[in-house]
Amino acid sequence: MAVEKKLLIIDDDESVLWVIRKVLEPIGYEIESKSTIKAGIKLVDNFKLILLDLKLPDGDGIDALRDIKVFNPDALVIIVTAHGKMESAIDAMKEGAYDYLEKPFDIEELKIVVERACRDIEMREELIKLRQKQDESIPFQMMGKSRAMLKVFKEIGSVAPKDVTVLISGESGTGKELVARAIHNNSRRKIGPFIAINSASIPRELLEAELFGWSKGAFTGADEKTAGKIQAADGGTLFLDEIAELDIDLQAKLLRFLQEHEYSPLGSNKIVKADVRIIGATNKDLKICVKNGQFRADLYYRFNVIEIKIPPLRERKEDIILLAHHFLKESIRKFELPPKDFSKDAEKSLIQNDWRGNVRELENAIKRASILSKGSLLERKDLFASDYHSYSIKEFLEGKLNGFLNEMTKIENSDLYETVLSEVEKALFSIVLKETQGNQVKASRILGINRNTLCKKIKEYKLY
Repeated sequence: MAVEKKLLIIDDDESVLWVIRKVLEPIGYEIESKSTIKAGIKLVDNFKLILLDLKLPDGDGIDALRDIKVFNPDALVIIVTAHGKMESAIDAMKEGAYDYLEKPFDIEELKIVVERACRDIEMREELIKLRQKQDESIPFQMMGKSRAMLKVFKEIGSVAPKDVTVLISGESGTGKELVARAIHNNSRRKIGPFIAINSASIPRELLEAELFGWSKGAFTGADEKTAGKIQAADGGTLFLDEIAELDIDLQAKLLRFLQEHEYSPLGSNKIVKADVRIIGATNKDLKICVKNGQFRADLYYRFNVIEIKIPPLRERKEDIILLAHHFLKESIRKFELPPKDFSKDAEKSLIQNDWRGNVRELENAIKRASILSKGSLLERKDLFASDYHSYSIKEFLEGKLNGFLNEMTKIENSDLYETVLSEVEKALFSIVLKETQGNQVKASRILGINRNTLCKKIKEYKLY
């Protein structure tokens, strides 16, 4: 994909404009010029590449650069000036200038810098497209029409462009990671990585290493230097879920990173810098955690610059049917099911239910009902766990395995018993581990087996 070669020049020096046109127009650049900041600012939305003079009749170029970054954060701005000073160059680069050229500039240098900027724009747009494709693979994107969710959407829109720490609070299952992804995808960091880590799912003694990485020999088994999640998120966003579960000592190290944007890997005195935006999430009241000594007050105030509170599903009943139809449609597509819909009674029961597990509980109920129901209409009895035992697992398995079993019975020595048992067991463990995000303690509790047995099965089936 070739980027459109359009260039806006904000400069009042006619001789400079003449030179730039003479150099760049023959190689395909469409150039528009303005001699004042006021006139140029009106056009910045239409350009991805801008050449900006530092001294203009109606103001200072550094101030103009700040304004351009507000109106068009994605624009690449090359500063040009006849008043070259080291301080000016440093100020320009601090404010986000792409590069800095002094007048009279070398024609070849101008061409190289402008062409490089165009290639970077093209690469950035390709990365954005790739990330958008990755986001399409995420099974559920945020949706809602209730006043409460519209407020959340507005807050996301307001906070996303501002590179500040955000705290997302809400009950389990409300979609805190989806909010974090939406903030990332609408920020200047959208072409950078989005890394998510659940603080509750990793043992406390391993979480520091997971976040900050470690040097060779930092602990038994540390055979080589390994980067942590913070380094992996460099240039992008790190989402820390369940931050209330962070060890108090680890909180101090995280606070230092938030203040200085630097840290030391485990077992090392080396200082490492990383440009990462941190978004935290919790289902607990952090004020109470601070009061109880479980969470540092200074870290709480760092996180609580901006807080987005996600309402529970029972407080936005208007969204339930919208979400239910979305999940049903996704289940039909994913599990290759025949067309299905909800009966009026089923829709009524969906609205009346409290959904203490929020959107996640609703999604799981729809998935289960879509698979287990036999008719084209999902009824009330299909949807709720209280009626779950009225379904025969035997009937479900027979329906799904019938064709496979018929073929297998034609083969002698097919070891049918072991094959079917191992495949069903493998699928069961895989589903439960996925639902618990790899948390073996939770998975073993759900499965009703001890953790050692689960570990053996994970190794046996090579699930992780």
